[in-house]
Amino acid sequence: MLTELKQLTQDCDGRYARDGELQFLQDYLDTIESRITTYEKIQTLENTLIQETEGKVKEENPTAFHKGEKDVSAICERDRKHTMRFLATAMLFSDQDKLRNTLLWQRIIMGAFNDNYPSKITYQMMEEVMKKEFTREEMELLNPSLQLVQTLLS
Repeated sequence: MLTELKQLTQDCDGRYARDGELQFLQDYLDTIESRITTYEKIQTLENTLIQETEGKVKEENPTAFHKGEKDVSAICERDRKHTMRFLATAMLFSDQDKLRNTLLWQRIIMGAFNDNYPSKITYQMMEEVMKKEFTREEMELLNPSLQLVQTLLS
């Protein structure tokens, strides 16, 4: 939404926007209440979502958060929290472009440490956990961001 708004500002410099150009704003405003409550719900449930996701990953692979003999669970948890917050913000503002740019940096860093497998399984499990906690309407708002996270960090 912010990217579209910036583009509209540039496109309409010196003229009024046409109805079709304003439609994305109306679509966004129609969902703003749901976006805000979903965002607040993520904020409230953040620790639960993060812990449940970690538990499911460890059930599947007890050493998923190990680098050799070292347990890096705390680092992975920190990264999941950041990603959850990026995802929530992208959903709130309907701005996948900013999320994509942020995740691309995260992907480069993970690739440098060869950490793709833990990330892939983590964000698959995160989706499962979120489906239990969020309504269908909330998941519809979250899915574009969640799918982007899964695509870029897997």
